[in-house]
Amino acid sequence: MKKAVSIVVAVAIILVTGMVAGCGPQEVKEPPDQVTVRLKWLHQAQFAGMYAAVEKGFYAEENLEVTLLPYTYEEQPIDMVSEGKNEFGITGGNLIIQARADGLPVKAIGVIYQKNPLCCYSLKESGITRPQDFIGKTIGLKSGENTQGYHVMIGKLGLDRNQMNEVQIGYGVDELISGITDVSTGFSVNEPHRVIEAGHDVNVMLFADYGVDVYADTLFTSEEIINSAPELVERFLRATIKGWQYTIENEEETIDIILEYATDSTRNHEEYMLRQSIPLIHTGDVPIGWMAKGKWQYGHDILLQTGSIEKEIDIDEVFTMQFLNKIYGKGE
Repeated sequence: MKKAVSIVVAVAIILVTGMVAGCGPQEVKEPPDQVTVRLKWLHQAQFAGMYAAVEKGFYAEENLEVTLLPYTYEEQPIDMVSEGKNEFGITGGNLIIQARADGLPVKAIGVIYQKNPLCCYSLKESGITRPQDFIGKTIGLKSGENTQGYHVMIGKLGLDRNQMNEVQIGYGVDELISGITDVSTGFSVNEPHRVIEAGHDVNVMLFADYGVDVYADTLFTSEEIINSAPELVERFLRATIKGWQYTIENEEETIDIILEYATDSTRNHEEYMLRQSIPLIHTGDVPIGWMAKGKWQYGHDILLQTGSIEKEIDIDEVFTMQFLNKIYGKGE
């Protein structure tokens, strides 16, 4: 009987002690920082690593609540970030250089595509397999970086644009399939597959394979955020890189995740886009997200050469390595 009483007393002491301890000071977790990211285009596999970072909790691990906003013509990434309406954005490296030349306080913090996916593509039956075959043909040019890259490629190869019929096209592939164009420009990870889906074999010619390889999709933010909240930028970038690493190692699962965002697309197309993207994102030459000053300078010089910017700017003002260096332990 005494033994039973002793056990009851001991249990009571433990319970009371636990209750008292529970009433003591507790560590209160800070609410997550809410950030928005303006994407370069509509939801698709192009942004798979960020979807993975949301759905697998990598942003949450960094105490971030991230909202990924698709592109609209009225809400351009550069404008939305420079005006403080979004904290982060994705856009072409050429547009960040142009923004700096225009005095906008934005800066690149990491790169998604190490090798640029901009390309020309043609129907396989046409026999057009290289830019030298463009002579006498009709070339469909999409606006923006597609046209810039095409002009530089043709110039570097010493080809005469007057011997080609260059026309402006939209963002689909109808012009090529219908025969309006013999060649069209686009993203190698996207439009060529639309041609394949329409029942045609396709030839793809990357600008990068002809000496025009500038940074494509680039993560950027404002100088104000870099200066006032550097730890926020570091946490965001670290989680994004982790998301891309997870994507590369778990393709099939990530395609399921992509389709939760790209609800108007098909599994077949998103699979193609992701599998074409991964070798351009993770080339094996540098860590995911890495940037090189020489490549930024090359992009700058192309823009200067084509008249897209009027005068030289300091390329060190275009990008910063401070966050990648910390993430990868490479020092300042």
